Amino acid sequence: MNSYSFKPRLWPTLMTIPLLVCLLLLGNWQVERLDWKLDLIEKIKQRATSAPASLPMAVDDLDDLEYLHVTVNGTFDHDHEMTMYSVGPNGEPGYDLYTPLILNSGASIIVNRGWVPEPIKNQSDRPDTLDLGNVTVEGLLRKPWKKLWYGPENDPENNMWFYGDVDGMAEYNALDRNFPMFLYADKIDTDNSFPVAGRTEFNIVNNHLDYALTWYGLAIVLIGIYLIAHIRKKDG
Repeated sequence: MNSYSFKPRLWPTLMTIPLLVCLLLLGNWQVERLDWKLDLIEKIKQRATSAPASLPMAVDDLDDLEYLHVTVNGTFDHDHEMTMYSVGPNGEPGYDLYTPLILNSGASIIVNRGWVPEPIKNQSDRPDTLDLGNVTVEGLLRKPWKKLWYGPENDPENNMWFYGDVDGMAEYNALDRNFPMFLYADKIDTDNSFPVAGRTEFNIVNNHLDYALTWYGLAIVLIGIYLIAHIRKKDG
């Protein structure tokens, strides 16, 4: 009958123990991040589906307001409408319409009113899409975002926008008291015309479980390699 002995060597053991501890700590950290992300997703769903609240007077942390459902009143400044290239509901090329809304308080917020197909990018081809007078807009607050490293620069002079630089948009249109987030208008169920609003997708990446399993898996592999390297078959 074969017998085996386990004889750990000093240097491999001294290298394996801290590496194993690091792998386990990384796995535990990802589990904590998983709990945090699940809680965040639940909070976002509650914000987005709750009754619309008033626009906050002050903003301390944009993340705390992301996807908050709000209602505002004001007048659209269609003369400063900005068009951002976007793919439509059926994969058709077109543009999202970002329009300053001058609030009754005199401040402003840039509203993504929705998407229109490329042939009617110009306002002259869609006069019925312009909401005139004082309006009430309900929608979700969204954070601005930076240019992708491979993406084009915004071209305000030709009204071609490719990423959500809310500060740059406000500066170009001389909006002195602009809210630091966008408002994505809700879809109006009774309105099937353009612009097509309410297209917000909750693309919240949550890979923390996969990462945790990866770190724990590497820890198991490390233990296996360590044991294989130190278990010897006895002679005789």
